[in-house]
Amino acid sequence: MIIDLRSDTVTLPSPAMREAMYRAEVGDDVYGEDPTINRLQELAAERTGKEAALFVPTGTMGNTVSVLAHAGRGEAVIVGDQSHIYRYEVGGASTLGGSPMYVIPTDENGMLDLHKIETGISDGSDEHSAPTALLCIENTHNRCGGMVLDLEQLEALTSLAHTHNVKVHMDGARIFNAATALGVPVSSVAQKVDSMMFCLSKGLSAPVGSMVVGSREFIYKAHRMRKLLGGGMRQAGVIAAAGIVALEQMVERLAEDHEHCKATRPWAG
Repeated sequence: MIIDLRSDTVTLPSPAMREAMYRAEVGDDVYGEDPTINRLQELAAERTGKEAALFVPTGTMGNTVSVLAHAGRGEAVIVGDQSHIYRYEVGGASTLGGSPMYVIPTDENGMLDLHKIETGISDGSDEHSAPTALLCIENTHNRCGGMVLDLEQLEALTSLAHTHNVKVHMDGARIFNAATALGVPVSSVAQKVDSMMFCLSKGLSAPVGSMVVGSREFIYKAHRMRKLLGGGMRQAGVIAAAGIVALEQMVERLAEDHEHCKATRPWAG
């Protein structure tokens, strides 16, 4: 038997997921009438300690709707030069939302330099620069080898941004891995950010889907942006059912993944 270790995106749905998908109760999610999606959204909000959540087909769409909901046309978004949002998402914020990206270097540990962030923030008083609306951070960090930002680093980043009235969005595609590595509830990792995206299809074995979480006001805006991007779906409870199983049954077993990783890669953190 060949074990495919290219990525945690090649995990397969468990038998429990396949059964849940088969038996899923469905409705029209565009009307908010799919009970399985509604349950998944409530569960995601509860687990992350946020007011509300939104189911999206992909992590890229989740990040994009978040940026579009936070930043208007002509408002700048600060990103790291190694971030997934900057490197792998086709410049969505700039292309679709008209928001220029202000790019700063990413440290090897996935952290962004606080001084460089503060230098890059514009309050709009200078007519030559785009006012800053959003800071995007990543945890765990893909291009930095899965490095984890700890609670102290997250506090420093969010406190700086909020002092300047700048919102913070976290690309938390693998946020449950970060929480597992830190030994804290995922709600602690998400507590200080204004919004977060996480994937159900990375390590948690769901075949498709991601979640965006935040305040009710933010999710209302994100819902509109999802529709703009073509992410409004109908009887999508069939795939949301696998997401429920992912959150209820697959999170705790991530610690086993981490141990296997350390056994095969002794240098892994």
